[in-house]
Amino acid sequence: MKYKMKKTLLILLATISFFEIKAQEAKIISVINFTGSIDKYPIEMKLEINQKTDSVAGEYYYKRKGDAQKIILEGMLKDGVLNLKENTYNTSKRKYETTGNFKLNYIDQVSLNGSWQKPTVNASYLTVKLSARENLKAFDPSNYFFQYTRNRAKLDYIPADAQYYFDLISLKVYINKSMRWVFTDFKDVFTKEAKIVLEDLNFDGYLDFKVPIYYPGLAKGDYSFRYFIYHPEKKGFVQSEQLNEMGVIFFDAVKKEAQTIEADGSGNEGTKYFRWQNGELFLVKEECIYENDSYTHYTYYRIENGKSILVKTEKKK
Repeated sequence: MKYKMKKTLLILLATISFFEIKAQEAKIISVINFTGSIDKYPIEMKLEINQKTDSVAGEYYYKRKGDAQKIILEGMLKDGVLNLKENTYNTSKRKYETTGNFKLNYIDQVSLNGSWQKPTVNASYLTVKLSARENLKAFDPSNYFFQYTRNRAKLDYIPADAQYYFDLISLKVYINKSMRWVFTDFKDVFTKEAKIVLEDLNFDGYLDFKVPIYYPGLAKGDYSFRYFIYHPEKKGFVQSEQLNEMGVIFFDAVKKEAQTIEADGSGNEGTKYFRWQNGELFLVKEECIYENDSYTHYTYYRIENGKSILVKTEKKK
């Protein structure tokens, strides 16, 4: 009897150990940038499309007003029709209000055509014409499938949060159900949900991807990404060590600029601006503010012989 119980226990433990490592389909978020106009007014629009739920979030701005005045968007993409509601912050009422609605047809993974209308009775329609900055015909997000293999992390030093963390073991990339690439270089890489973000990281028109990762035990700066650049000549993705080391990076497809932000929580903050050259990011500008200092400090660089060379510094109020 004891032998049978022991044998059953061993089988149970083996079963638990086997199922601890799980393959899971990743949720895909596609970041797509569009340029065009509402009536005669030029705009830039950025959308994040959830391929599983068809939900869409994003923002847009009028070029004449600049990207400091962005308008928030949310909606759904269903059967090739994109319905978006825009929300603008009302400073006098101190709240966001719906100020317009888009109804757009997503045509051939290339353009959005349709209308914009104020949310009032009998409001007139304005024509909207937008084209994608990314080459979506060369890289159709709907054809891609990403599969995580991961194991629940053993994090005894933060027992309250340990249940949410997983060791990332491998990542498989499929095109039309055919596996094309496998990535396994994930030592000490932790994930939470299985998620992939498709985005053109180097502004060459092809979608690349980034994997959200997390740092257990950190209250601030507890997340980052692993970045993978698509190389058309190789017809494959290559992990970027430079981007990985830079951490959280924001990509501006209009200015073709990458940014990193640093803040110490005491009023000292800085933004670094980078540009691509020959497959590498180079620093071109720094913008810093300091505690008890009314000036904003700027440092400018030029790219020369594979280096960022200091050009000048200045400060402005």
